[in-house]
Amino acid sequence: MGRLWLSLLILAALFGPAAPQETMSAKIWAQPPAPTKYHQAMLICEVTRDRGPQEFLWEKQGSPVPLQKGPDSILLIPSVNSTHVGTYTCTVTSTQGRAVASYTLWLNDLRSSVFVFPQESKTAHVQVTVELELPLNNFTVCLRSFTDLTRPYSLFSYATKKQSNEILLFKPKPGQYELIVGDKALSFTVPISLGESEHICFSWESSTGIVGFWFNGKPWPRKGLQKGYTVGVPAYIVLGQDQDSFGGSFDAQQSFVGEISSVYMWDTGISNSGVMSAMYDSPNQTPIFGWRNFPYEIVGEVYLKP
Repeated sequence: MGRLWLSLLILAALFGPAAPQETMSAKIWAQPPAPTKYHQAMLICEVTRDRGPQEFLWEKQGSPVPLQKGPDSILLIPSVNSTHVGTYTCTVTSTQGRAVASYTLWLNDLRSSVFVFPQESKTAHVQVTVELELPLNNFTVCLRSFTDLTRPYSLFSYATKKQSNEILLFKPKPGQYELIVGDKALSFTVPISLGESEHICFSWESSTGIVGFWFNGKPWPRKGLQKGYTVGVPAYIVLGQDQDSFGGSFDAQQSFVGEISSVYMWDTGISNSGVMSAMYDSPNQTPIFGWRNFPYEIVGEVYLKP
């Protein structure tokens, strides 16, 4: 009887119902996440649950002919402009089946525009609606501000669920800027210029901890902060408030009142000439996001004005 049961178990294993196979799927993501006008961009068709040979068909809605067909999962756009705006599809086929993904490329050029924060608030801010795929071992942030505030205020806040002060650009008082990385702070002293537009850039690199700072295009002596640190993802990025928790816990006494514009972020360092280019909204290197294609959502009383 024992042998009979063993034989039945073997037959059931051989001819019984097979375990269901997971269906292959695809998604498209852009590099950089917010492709910048007149810079290179890549659309990447990422396939999951399939390891075999794959063929990718790239098409654009409204185009009578395919853009690309073959084994390459990347569609390269050498210089993004208004003709590239639209919905793209990637159809991937393999021995395991077929999957389709879509992606809408847009351009939101804010050149010659500013965000106006009219009054102190514990809610009003601009969220930068970009999804970062990878942690940061290097970054540069540049922006322009115009205010007559003399109390402390936040300009740029990058928070993760583990660390609310992953990156913070803060001005504690006139004549001083502060960069916080991983909850550690570093300050730079600048000329006091109340009621005048100020352009700043901060850069940081993990391998050395070196921080670069530029004020109105002029470099300041470099300093060190958080050597070996890695800035995490996913991130919630806001302008005009200091996050004390992921996406919130704002303090009205640290809110920004005035104008912010020309906001850029890179996952690299920056040169002196790169800073000058960013000052005039003509970046010479591709940012993660920037003013020539700015991904944003206004929360509360903030206005976008020419």
